[in-house]
Amino acid sequence: MYVVVTIEEWIGLLPDDNIDVEKAALSYLRETLEGTIDPELGVIVAVLNATILSDGLILPMPGDPKAYYLVRYDALVYRPVQLEVVRGSVVEAREIGLFVDLGPLDGFVHKSQIMDEPVEYLPDRRGFRGTRTGRIIEVGDIVRARVSAIGRDRRRGGIRIGLTMRQPYLGKEDWITGE
Repeated sequence: MYVVVTIEEWIGLLPDDNIDVEKAALSYLRETLEGTIDPELGVIVAVLNATILSDGLILPMPGDPKAYYLVRYDALVYRPVQLEVVRGSVVEAREIGLFVDLGPLDGFVHKSQIMDEPVEYLPDRRGFRGTRTGRIIEVGDIVRARVSAIGRDRRRGGIRIGLTMRQPYLGKEDWITGE
């Protein structure tokens, strides 16, 4: 789910007589935050605006030329929600399952959660085939899935999203329109 959150924090900016401080703050926030993952907020997709709330403070620290400002800004954040239905494109198929591009993050569908039947991996097609129906799902297909698990990826410092497509009106979109 995409949400807009309002955040207040102190940031340090290098002094420059020829630049608007609010524009500098917005530029700094966009460069440092967009595309990052905050464990509490989710993926920061975009910083929308920035408002300076204080005069600049200079800290008595040798070698630190920055002026520090209290800034309020709005950020567009992607935060996966348990049981949310998502739409994405299959970007990778491995023997263990499928990876689905959800925009800011990829989700994972274990092979047992692809269909309501056993599946076999097709390495030459980069996908899976249902053993009873013969339905094939492969890289490039558009799918609908439900978020079944959300966790933290401690090794990469990110968010892991587990998906299922074993429910009515989920799976490859071509299959859903046929239902």
